[in-house]
Amino acid sequence: MLPIDQREDYADELRSSIRDQIDDRIERGEEPAAAEKAVLNGHGDPDVLAAGYAARPLHLLGPRWYPTWRRILQIILWSALPPVALGVAIGLAVEGRPFWGIVGPVVGTTLTVGAWIFTITTLTYIKLDRADAPKGPWTVDSLPVRDPNEGKPSGRSERVAGIVAVVLAVVGLVFISVPWDVRGVGQMSVLDSVLWPWSLILGIVLIVAGALVTARARTLGRWTIGAAILNAVITTVWAGAIIGLTVTGRLFDPSFVEFIDIDLDAQRVIAACLVAGTIALAGWSAADGFRRARRH
Repeated sequence: MLPIDQREDYADELRSSIRDQIDDRIERGEEPAAAEKAVLNGHGDPDVLAAGYAARPLHLLGPRWYPTWRRILQIILWSALPPVALGVAIGLAVEGRPFWGIVGPVVGTTLTVGAWIFTITTLTYIKLDRADAPKGPWTVDSLPVRDPNEGKPSGRSERVAGIVAVVLAVVGLVFISVPWDVRGVGQMSVLDSVLWPWSLILGIVLIVAGALVTARARTLGRWTIGAAILNAVITTVWAGAIIGLTVTGRLFDPSFVEFIDIDLDAQRVIAACLVAGTIALAGWSAADGFRRARRH
């Protein structure tokens, strides 16, 4: 929230102020732990404190309610959307819909419910902010618990899990890229056969490159700006390829589309969901790399 070139100055000033206040309380007879907690409670929510130093408003809502709105929204979305998606999928499966006839409605319904939750929650907190509703004081107990393993080099179990994930990704890519003999149809693949074998080669190169970047970051125990940039480039390449082929209708093998028997409307829904999902996943992956690098 603060400009990078100003953070150290503000941090030094804040540390000095906190130390002085703690020392003052200790001299007056308070226990060190109680004095520290009282001083930190007096400074309030770190998000609000940082916004005050930066002299800029928080997004959407005033600084009093923005942190609470964000936490509550995350809790509601993660609690509500998976059951909604599962319920819709089960209902459509009971109706006898084919797999590709289930994916589109599930994604569409889940996104719609998520949009309504976001809108209603945001409007509620905007109303609270405009009404100047009272809010309980922030305390140290409100801080999230930080993972003690964050910033440490990855262990053997994490390395094994990473290798397994890469192997599964390559196997899945082979399955959808390689043409197979299907009885009554002939040779058919999920991806357009015109892309063979370059789709498989490019896909494996990108998977391995991304895995190497992640593995190096985990080995060092931190992400660098160079690693974040390389991760963003890799992400942009595979996302651009998927989106370009989807928009031009050259991603899936026409024989495969005809084999699973889905109409034109369903194809459009699947294409739109695939593009939206690719953009969301690629954006999150690139942003997460820079977020981790910035943290260190």
